[in-house]
Amino acid sequence: KPRWAQSLWVGGFAMASKFAIGDKVDQAFSNHAEGTIVAILTDGVGDCRYAVEIFGHRTIQIASEASLVARGNGV
Repeated sequence: KPRWAQSLWVGGFAMASKFAIGDKVDQAFSNHAEGTIVAILTDGVGDCRYAVEIFGHRTIQIASEASLVARGNGV
């Protein structure tokens, strides 16, 4: 379950993030792409982006908060 109240200090200001490093997620637009949050970043305008290690593909994808959903496996 995402930790909604978590915040990180980035560049001297608090950044609230929906997910935390280590959270298990699925891509909202795909029923087979699942992964783990490995980093939380901000883009040029300050929007939150997540680096997600995709299971089975050995790749890292950068995703927006809206494109991810928490994996419903009780984690």
